[in-house]
Amino acid sequence: MGTIRRVEKILKEDFIKNNIAGNHPIIITDAMNDWDLKRFQPESLKAEFGSEFTQVYDDLFDLQNISSLESYLDANFNKPNVECKHYVRWYTKLKEVDFLWSDHVFEKLKDAWGHPYFLPQDELLIPLTPEGNKRNVTEFGFPYKGLFISGKGSRTRLHRDPFNSNAVLCQFYGKKDMTLYAPDQAKYVMNGTEYINIINPDLEKFPDFLQAEPYAKLTLSPGEMILFPAGWFHDVTCATDSVSITWNFVHASGLEKLITFLKENPEDSQIEIARYFLGDKVSSEAKVDEIIEVLEKSVVRETI
Repeated sequence: MGTIRRVEKILKEDFIKNNIAGNHPIIITDAMNDWDLKRFQPESLKAEFGSEFTQVYDDLFDLQNISSLESYLDANFNKPNVECKHYVRWYTKLKEVDFLWSDHVFEKLKDAWGHPYFLPQDELLIPLTPEGNKRNVTEFGFPYKGLFISGKGSRTRLHRDPFNSNAVLCQFYGKKDMTLYAPDQAKYVMNGTEYINIINPDLEKFPDFLQAEPYAKLTLSPGEMILFPAGWFHDVTCATDSVSITWNFVHASGLEKLITFLKENPEDSQIEIARYFLGDKVSSEAKVDEIIEVLEKSVVRETI
């Protein structure tokens, strides 16, 4: 297997070069040191937001239920002999529909955490960051930004993130076990648009899976955050009750990969999320060619 480094005091320039552009996962161990992790303890969240209703999903991102946070925590946390099957994924607004978005929750929590020091705030394509501006994750919307609140045993099955975006996961409480596969393993772990269940593989549908080589297996602990770069497959199981924050982004260095994805997948359902985070630069019905033109002009303008 490969190695995913655990590092501290990483330089932003090195992170962009080696991990975003270089497309290699990494765990940062010191970026949450000055955050108020107590605000994200289950009892604290229950006291502050217990009456709020949240979305409860299965291991394949399919909505299963709407539940108050208090009800979910009471039913699924502190149950050492029970394996939880469902996950609270409480996202901030990511498209123009009425939903149980968590923007107001993040607004109340924004002073308890911060934009990781090594992550770029400019030269972002998604969310599109105008020249001379910055996007701090505590102040602005990012794709799939959300609170993940999950009982022991709940799982997110193997997948890779949409439209060649990078994903960040910050672990506030509890531990998560992860298995990662590099992008070159796609031919073994995918069948069309379907991903294999690595715990109970269907070898008739995925006959080449036995040739797949996991890149790494690891446990993410409180105070650590991991980057899943574009195209990396990851399967995550909560080893304990867990609270995390996650979000996605596309940096300017990923322009060509994003364009390739858009051209090859013009009908992908998640492109509507990309459109939303391009703001007023494109309409909600914009075709792929229009999206690509906006992205290319943005990068050219910022690199002159």
